[in-house]
Amino acid sequence: MTQNSESMKKLVQDSLEDMKGKDIVCLDVKLISSFADYMIVVTGTSNRHVRSLADEVVKQVKSSGVLPV
Repeated sequence: MTQNSESMKKLVQDSLEDMKGKDIVCLDVKLISSFADYMIVVTGTSNRHVRSLADEVVKQVKSSGVLPV
């Protein structure tokens, strides 16, 4: 686990909380995945809300200097 993955996890969780995402769950997948340390699952209240959540996460990740996958 790197400091970068921890800070990215916090950034994503904070972004989702700010956008009123529901039931945010962070799964630690480091031992079973070669490309991700965490998988974050969130519920939105509508299709538009889910799209807004995803757009905000991409915006925040890009602004931190990381290219989202």
